[in-house]
Amino acid sequence: MKPLILLIFAIFLFACSDQVVEVQLNDLAKYNMKIIPEKPTSNDKIKLVVYDDCTYNKLSGVTQTGRNIDIEKRFNGMMKWPCVIQNDTIEIGKLTSGNYHVNYKLVDIANPPGITVQALSFELVVNK
Repeated sequence: MKPLILLIFAIFLFACSDQVVEVQLNDLAKYNMKIIPEKPTSNDKIKLVVYDDCTYNKLSGVTQTGRNIDIEKRFNGMMKWPCVIQNDTIEIGKLTSGNYHVNYKLVDIANPPGITVQALSFELVVNK
């Protein structure tokens, strides 16, 4: 019975780790996020605000490859730190006009290579 439970748990973790939720920009509020400014132009410094985030979720990087922007935050679930709520502002920076694909990922690094706890993807339009 115990091996069966472990197998089910492993399948659940594997299934959760690769699921990316495609979100419309105007639906980010459902995931406690917001792009500032709401309608960015190439003159604006663009930011992603994550509301009600735990202070132990640390930004590990914002990388841009062409029109793809990857934002990753990490935490160690084995540490059992208390979740102190805060708003986190992640600077994406100035972008040239065009359409960008933004990928946000929250990873628990307790067990290498890590388990993706939340993965969102959305299109960001930057006007001139």
